[in-house]
Amino acid sequence: MKRLFAAIALFLWIQPAHAGTLAQGLSAYRVGNYGEAVALIEPLAQRGEPFAEYSLAVMYDNGFGVPRNFALALMWYKRAGFQGLADAQYMAGRFYGNGRGVRQDPAAALFWFELAAAGGHPLAPLLRDQHYNQLKEAVRQRVAADATQWQAEHPVQMSCKWRSCIYPTWTMRPVWTILGEDQFYP
Repeated sequence: MKRLFAAIALFLWIQPAHAGTLAQGLSAYRVGNYGEAVALIEPLAQRGEPFAEYSLAVMYDNGFGVPRNFALALMWYKRAGFQGLADAQYMAGRFYGNGRGVRQDPAAALFWFELAAAGGHPLAPLLRDQHYNQLKEAVRQRVAADATQWQAEHPVQMSCKWRSCIYPTWTMRPVWTILGEDQFYP
């Protein structure tokens, strides 16, 4: 019984410090102190905190506090996405759909948009449907089966249905340069 109380006390003691560090990192990000934000958020991302992984991906995507690196941004989006964070799933779909940091892959984009749409991301259904129409029926069925299987194996997801999506509440939207023009994703 004493062990249970000790474990609960330790959990309660660690959680606020963990949450405070992420909150401090996000506060530093919001005011433009990107170096401090990276220093606070990166260790949390390395430990597998999905919101920290997403935050670090945004920083690599924009080049804030770290050199701009689309491959690393995609890696962090996918890590957070595989933990069920709908915002990260949406962004991974965007990367595969646009060939950003990776070869363009409509099937991979569809997979990520399927997950994000199931998680309640408000922009994912439109892009999911666009990619769906680009693929042959056999590929669509395979991707749908893969997404359904993934969801069955990962029932706990950080869905936008139960909590507001991160987008666009705290992040500046990544600027994507296409043909020399700065454009924001929708």
